[in-house]
Amino acid sequence: MSRKNILFSGSIAVGLAVTLLLSMVKPQKQNPDQQVDKVPLLSAADLDMLLDEEDEKFVLLDTRSPEEYRTGHIKNARFVNFETFRLSQLADIPKDKEIIVYCLSGGRSNRVGMQLLEAGYQNVRNLEGGIRNWKAKGYPITND
Repeated sequence: MSRKNILFSGSIAVGLAVTLLLSMVKPQKQNPDQQVDKVPLLSAADLDMLLDEEDEKFVLLDTRSPEEYRTGHIKNARFVNFETFRLSQLADIPKDKEIIVYCLSGGRSNRVGMQLLEAGYQNVRNLEGGIRNWKAKGYPITND
């Protein structure tokens, strides 16, 4: 076999190997709804301890739909519908007050929490795993 043929065969082999490797790598599609930024998380156990304190020094926001809220919510939660949420709804809350947000699993509340942080609220946390995780860990909900 001539030197040209060996080089040509080697080039084809390398080209096939690169093509095979590239075909195995799936391109990542960008999801426009995917949250890159995250609000700091608060565990269910930590929220339970905060709720047990006599002087609640925080505001708890339920960001779910009205239907979800009516099925039960965490004690003392203030309802703010994710679909219609406006920062003006929280004009009575000082920017340095601790705010804890939650929804069913954490996605909607993260988006509301990011809006709060971007608006200058300084101490915002998202309930880890949402009310689904809260209930799974045996913590109570209310319909009051």
